[in-house]
Amino acid sequence: MKALSKALSQRQQAEKQERIERIMNAGRKVFLKKGYLSSTIRDIALEAELSPGLIYFYFKGKDEIYGRICKEAFHILLGYLKEAAKTAGDAFERAEAIAYAYIDFYTSHNNYFDIISFKDMGFKKVGVSEKLQKELDNLSFDTLSIFNDSVTDLIKERNIQTDADSWKLTFALWGFIEGSLFIHKRGYFDIFDLNLKDVIELQLQIIKEGTGRK
Repeated sequence: MKALSKALSQRQQAEKQERIERIMNAGRKVFLKKGYLSSTIRDIALEAELSPGLIYFYFKGKDEIYGRICKEAFHILLGYLKEAAKTAGDAFERAEAIAYAYIDFYTSHNNYFDIISFKDMGFKKVGVSEKLQKELDNLSFDTLSIFNDSVTDLIKERNIQTDADSWKLTFALWGFIEGSLFIHKRGYFDIFDLNLKDVIELQLQIIKEGTGRK
């Protein structure tokens, strides 16, 4: 009897996980196609081939689905950045590796990148629960801290004289790279037959020269 009960419990757990995955996959497709603001639970239900009521059984609403997808995206991105931060070499080489890791995330996980960065301007305007919002804020901070640590090391190692704090410089340099991704996303590179990594390489060269490292 215990064995039967255990088998039944395992099957129910597997079915629950399968439905959650179906809902999450459907959510990704719908949010990418329609954006967060225009998407509804009914849209997600149709894509997942489940009833809206069943979706509400697993999620409180589209906010929670969207927030969970953003959470997945941040964990993937952090994996890329943490690995890049281990790069041997000087501070600029580590910063360069982190920048390229961010580009790799953009090209390899474009759907996730779109959801947290471009579709309705990411998770900041989403009405997720306080608990999930705190988790997303912490993940966002952890992500930016990797960039900031590399900038702090660069300032110290290159003895860069600046009145700006490391966070201000971090956002200035990150915005430099992010701007290229935004332009690339809009298709302008294709018009002029430009390669994204070539443009990023040029930007990093400009930053390198600006920090006194030829």
